[in-house]
Parts: sequence; C-alpha cells; structure tokens
Amino acid sequence: MGQDSERREAATGGETYDGLVSRLELVVGELESGQLTLEQSIERFAEGIRLAREASRKLDEAERKVELLVRAADGGDQAVPFDPESGRTG
Repeated sequence: MGQDSERREAATGGETYDGLVSRLELVVGELESGQLTLEQSIERFAEGIRLAREASRKLDEAERKVELLVRAADGGDQAVPFDPESGRTG
C-alpha cells in the first residue's frame, strides 16, 4: 500500500459523512475514467471500500442517535426507528 493511501485511510476517522461520500464519489469517478493503471485502480478500489465502510458506520451511528433521541423525548423504553423514506419515526 502506498503512502498516499495510508494517509487517506488514517484521515477518514474524523471526517463527516458528507465528506466521506464526496471522496467516495471522486474515487468512483477516477475508477470509471479508465485512466488509471491496474495498480492504481486496485489502490483506489481499496480506498473506496474503506470509505464506504466508514460512511456506513457513521450512518449506523446517526441512526442509533436518532433512536436514542426519540426514546428520550417520549420517556419510554422502546426505541422508535427512523424511517428515511417518510422522514418520520415509528
């Protein structure tokens, strides 16, 4: 693994979800361009996998926060999952 990709991997920890998605879109664009060598493509693909996993982790974390906030708001013990399609809970 190259130094650039190692630096990028270390930098994802504090990045926002939107930042991760933006970087993932750039990686996908680079891969789709067809201008990379095989080695570069493999490196970008690995970076894309790391970015997608980190973005998914952050999304799961946000979902848990929403559930906790809803639970805290009504004082009950039952978590109410967030429905992203309707924008409502329950």
